[in-house]
Amino acid sequence: MKLTTRNAEIIVAVLLALCSIGLMIKSAQNRIDWTVEDNMGAGFMPFWLSLGMLICTIITMFKWFTKKSPQSNNNEPFIDPEANRYVYVTILSLIGLILGTAYLGIYISLIFFLFFYLKYFSQKSILFITIFSLATPVFTFCFFEWLLKITLPQGISEPLFYPIYDLMY
Repeated sequence: MKLTTRNAEIIVAVLLALCSIGLMIKSAQNRIDWTVEDNMGAGFMPFWLSLGMLICTIITMFKWFTKKSPQSNNNEPFIDPEANRYVYVTILSLIGLILGTAYLGIYISLIFFLFFYLKYFSQKSILFITIFSLATPVFTFCFFEWLLKITLPQGISEPLFYPIYDLMY
């Protein structure tokens, strides 16, 4: 099946509908009502937002079947063949970031990811790319670990952070 804009519309609508149903089922395991005494239950907002998303996807599917939306009449390729290279490089580099995070930790992996991604896609100088690739994980560390007190995965690089933790705590 050729991935046209028409096909992509129905595929995304079906996937979003399935996600909506899954979220509604999971949310319904918690209390989804709203009482004056107890206020809203933990599943209230996720359930009703998922129901709204399901209704929107059903409307999209109806428009697709009746060919009432511009996308449902568009048989051009969904992704320009020349753009496929960018999509594949992005997907592969994100997979590398995720795998690197599991082993090296988020901060080290983020340095490599940003350096590669900016070098591959941007026209910036190597100095800018280096500074940005090093500054972003530092900012991320300060924001999550220091300000919010949320520890992100550090993998084998965790011992490098012990002196910083001694200063912080």
